[in-house]
Amino acid sequence: MRILGLILLALAALAGVIAWTVWRADTVPVTTPPSAAQQGQQQLHAQLQQTIQHESEVEKQAWDSIDALVKLVKWHQRRIDRLTGNPQAAEVLTYDRDSITRIQSRINQLDVEEKARELAAAEKAKEDAVKAKEVALQQKAERAAAALKSVN
Repeated sequence: MRILGLILLALAALAGVIAWTVWRADTVPVTTPPSAAQQGQQQLHAQLQQTIQHESEVEKQAWDSIDALVKLVKWHQRRIDRLTGNPQAAEVLTYDRDSITRIQSRINQLDVEEKARELAAAEKAKEDAVKAKEVALQQKAERAAAALKSVN
């Protein structure tokens, strides 16, 4: 009986040590340094975040200028052309494609607004011309009426 108790005690201790080891492995952080590839990816990601911050400031300044926005689209396209085929630049390429889509949408919006302003200006000029003709005809009619009164 004593041997059976000792064996059970040893098994319980072994189970406790195994449980503690598994628990510790889940809670202790991995202390191995990142590989060179992981460090490169982290650096690329950090550079991308800095680039995104800088480009968002440039984009804010150019937001109301079609010419400046077209230059930004060309710049993104050049970077896409340069990085195409580089598997580590997938995040940058995705960002550039999204930027082109967003900027092109803004260019289209500005173009529509500009055409609407031009149309409104043309309508206003047309209305002004009609009013000027009406005023000229009114003045001509008044002069004719005055001339008739002086004749009578």
